[in-house]
Amino acid sequence: MTKVESKTVEIDSKAEKIFDFLTDFTNFSLLLPDKVENWKATKEKCSFTIKGLTDFGMKISATTPYTSILITNDEDVKMPIKFTFNWIFSPLTDNKTKVTAVFNLDVNPMIAMMAKTPLKNFIDVLVDKLKEKIETDI
Repeated sequence: MTKVESKTVEIDSKAEKIFDFLTDFTNFSLLLPDKVENWKATKEKCSFTIKGLTDFGMKISATTPYTSILITNDEDVKMPIKFTFNWIFSPLTDNKTKVTAVFNLDVNPMIAMMAKTPLKNFIDVLVDKLKEKIETDI
């Protein structure tokens, strides 16, 4: 298993607001970098293509309110890799929350080596845009 972890950001917001935003995939369109194409989403599932990589299908598999969101492969989208994607929240104060995104890939070492940097860049963009979106909507 290859682990790719985003940078950690502190967001000036309650964990509840961030959690509610991220448990609806239709909101993710506001966070996506330019390299994402063919975006489709419902509240519980999404699919898209990252230029230079592959098609992805994700679904929300488990949530722990205001602490974590576990996202896994959507079996309806044929992908060459299996993964888990976890949003982790740590409230620092009533109005400040620390957020990290962690991708775990179940791939061979060669694919892991090629995918690690693009995935790290992708999830870093997600956490940066999440911070920007949540803080500007306060």
